Amino acid sequence: MFFSAALFFLVLYLGESISLVNTGQYVIVPLHVLQGWSQETKNYNHIQCLLACSRQTSCFSVNYNRQGKICQMNNQIREIAADGHFLSNSSYDYMEKVINKEFQKDGVYFLSVFHDYQEAEKICRIRSGSIASYEQLYNAFQPSLKNCKEGWLISGEIAFTEITGQCTLKPPEQRSNVFPCKIYQSGVYCYRDYNESVDIFDYLPKTQRIIRLTDSNSKKLNAEDAEICCSTDFGGHLAMPVEVYTTSLSLGVNLCEAGWLSNWLAGNPCYGHMPPDFWLFPIGNLIRFKSPTNEYNAFCFVPLSKQNITYTDPFPSHRVASVEMGYTLNYYDARDFCKSRGGRMATRAEVEYAQQSGYDCCSAGWVTSGEVVYPVAKARGGCANYTVSVITWGYQNKATFLASSFCYME
Repeated sequence: MFFSAALFFLVLYLGESISLVNTGQYVIVPLHVLQGWSQETKNYNHIQCLLACSRQTSCFSVNYNRQGKICQMNNQIREIAADGHFLSNSSYDYMEKVINKEFQKDGVYFLSVFHDYQEAEKICRIRSGSIASYEQLYNAFQPSLKNCKEGWLISGEIAFTEITGQCTLKPPEQRSNVFPCKIYQSGVYCYRDYNESVDIFDYLPKTQRIIRLTDSNSKKLNAEDAEICCSTDFGGHLAMPVEVYTTSLSLGVNLCEAGWLSNWLAGNPCYGHMPPDFWLFPIGNLIRFKSPTNEYNAFCFVPLSKQNITYTDPFPSHRVASVEMGYTLNYYDARDFCKSRGGRMATRAEVEYAQQSGYDCCSAGWVTSGEVVYPVAKARGGCANYTVSVITWGYQNKATFLASSFCYME
């Protein structure tokens, strides 16, 4: 009786005939009716409390204290009705916003903004939530929704930046989204609950710790910036080629792109042989020293919180590494470049030993004698006409002839 009387009073108060559905415990109120109340009732603060909830994605219900005029917004609800409506008790002191059932279950939603990480974190907090983790997004993801939009996650990575570019989410331990080092503007995935531990918890994968770094929306990283970002921002070090290759092979993580590696080596480390012959053809022809000003994404190994970082030599047992900078180096530039990378120019005998060990690099470079050579270990067309040997271009003018270089890493 009381409930019916209250409902009847409400209709008279509004001065119009409004269709409100009685569920037995709550009244279902269409949102457009609620918006009309803000102009027709004298209890302006109460209605504004409800409207404030309707505008916030993470607000699912409100409690309003009439005496103290206190509006309490909640991220929990009691019941479900049709999307876009509210549930209210008969005194209208408690109201619920009706939400999609899947959203209620998983609590992840996307905000189409253009923010850096700090702004993205703030906008999620304003909605009484926090940035979603990859696991939360993975559990909530529905491919049929085609909602594969780039967005910040709490780990600092950008969702849906996998190398494949497909509208899918890999299991958390197989993901390879980019982590920006500088200003990156993107949307954000928020989670409806605020987590106070967001600033101290490690949200990176646990079984594999190699992440892809990029600079910003419009550019990638040079070698120095890659090393600084990996060390300073993530407490890690640029990954060794073999580490990246093994992670791709054994865990199914797609890291198959050219990127900066330890000791400022660069290349795509996905293809080749299993260790210990990782450096043989074809992989030995792909991982090289390149110009430090080139821009790539970077592979950064981030240790677990209690894991010590130990230096591991990234170079092959034969110690020869090639320089790929086009044919731009005279003899003296080539010698200086090897020295700048912690090595020296290789001798012909050292290149011959590397070739006999299976090293192959179809790019001619200087050796200490002033000769320009290249080692071929795999007979094929387009490289020494199927000849397997150390091919020579002869002795060249050290000041004027331009070639690549072979370094010996001591």
